[in-house]
Amino acid sequence: MTSRTKLVWVAVLYFVEGFPFGLIHNALPVFFRTHGVGLKEIGLMSLVSLPWTLKFLWAPAVDAVWTMRRWFVSCQVLLVAAIAVLPWLNPGGGGLALWAPLLAIALFSATQDIAIDAYTIRLLDERELGMANGVRVTTYRIALIVAGGVFVAAAGWLGWTSTFILGAG
Repeated sequence: MTSRTKLVWVAVLYFVEGFPFGLIHNALPVFFRTHGVGLKEIGLMSLVSLPWTLKFLWAPAVDAVWTMRRWFVSCQVLLVAAIAVLPWLNPGGGGLALWAPLLAIALFSATQDIAIDAYTIRLLDERELGMANGVRVTTYRIALIVAGGVFVAAAGWLGWTSTFILGAG
């Protein structure tokens, strides 16, 4: 695989890595607020970030079991399902029906992050790491912007349900 092809894959993978994080931290607070959820409850959403903080606890298991590609594909399928469920939830209802998909998105995303990081480290030669790091950071930030700004703007044009379905895709 050429260096250019590897960098394209790094860009794609890190966009996919950043999108769920941006969705949880940028788009969902707007979604909840537009559906009448109070600021206190929205503030509690920061607890959903725990899987990203604690992913070091199961990273050795991800390394030991399956391949990185298998983890990535499995997490992607589960992320699509969890994101696709969001528009049919009652945001004001709270409870397990609301928190379970949010925690699932965070858990699958954090696990996917582990697999993507491990895969890209193995994919790249040492001389490619500097350039790949620039691509990685840039595309991750672009994903945050898309998940926050573009996603919320699209919800204003298309409605939340259509936007969540597009986001899951």
